[in-house]
Amino acid sequence: MSGTPLIGIGPALRKAREERSKTIDEAARDTKIRAEYLKALERESFDALLGDAYVRGSLRSYSQYLGLDPEKVLAAYSRTVGEQEPSNIPEPPQEMPGTSGIGTSDRRKTWLMLAAATFVVIVVLVVVGMLSGSSDVPPAATLPESPPPPVSETSEVTVGLIAKREIDAVVTADGQEVFAGTLRAGEARSFVATTSIGVQLARGGVVTIRVNEEDLGMPGDKEHTFSAVYVPPSPSPTPQRPGSPSPEGGTS
Repeated sequence: MSGTPLIGIGPALRKAREERSKTIDEAARDTKIRAEYLKALERESFDALLGDAYVRGSLRSYSQYLGLDPEKVLAAYSRTVGEQEPSNIPEPPQEMPGTSGIGTSDRRKTWLMLAAATFVVIVVLVVVGMLSGSSDVPPAATLPESPPPPVSETSEVTVGLIAKREIDAVVTADGQEVFAGTLRAGEARSFVATTSIGVQLARGGVVTIRVNEEDLGMPGDKEHTFSAVYVPPSPSPTPQRPGSPSPEGGTS
C-alpha cells in the first residue's frame, strides 16, 4: 500500500524488535518469514506481500514473536484497509451425493407410517371382499425392507507438505489459519482437519503434497501460484489456476 500514511503498525513492530536486540535476519530465522517481508511489514509496504491473507498471518506471527498483542495489531490493520476475509478460506464441504438430510429416527418414523398405511389398506380390501361375498382376497402386500444402515465416511483429512525449494505458504484448517510463512527447502509439515484443509503456495511445482497417505506429487507449475482445498474422503482437489473462478467467485 505504497503512498498510504503510516498507521503505526510498522514503527511499533520495529521498536519492539529493537528493544529485544533482534536483527531482521534473526527475526526471519526464528519466525520463518522472509527478511524482505519483515522489512515490508515494518515499512507498512503491505503490497510487497502475497495478499491480504498472508499479510494478516505474517502480522499475527511477527507480533506474537515480538511480545505484542496480535489482536490489537490486526485491529489497527483492519481499520485502515477495511475488514476483508482471507480469500483462501475454503467453503464448507458440500453434502456428498446419495446422502439425505433426514436423520435415522425420522427415517424410522417414515417407514413405520408407511407400513401402518399399507396394513390399513390390506384390512380394508379384505373386509370389502368379505362383504361382497367374493372369495378372491387380494394377496398381502410386501412390506418394504428396512433401509440399509448409513455408510460411515472418513471423518478427517490429513495433508502433508514437503518443500523441494524455499516457498511461501498459507494453510487453513477447518476455516482457521494454522500456518503462514516460509517453508525451507527439505522442510516437511503435516496438518489435520475434520472438514477441510486449504493450501496456498506462492508458486506450484515445488512442494510434494500427500493427502490421506496418497502422494499427489508436486501439483501446479512454477510460473503461477497454486491453491487447493482438500476435504474427506476424496484426496482429489481442484487446483485454482490463474484466471479461473475461486470457490468465493473471484480468481486466484
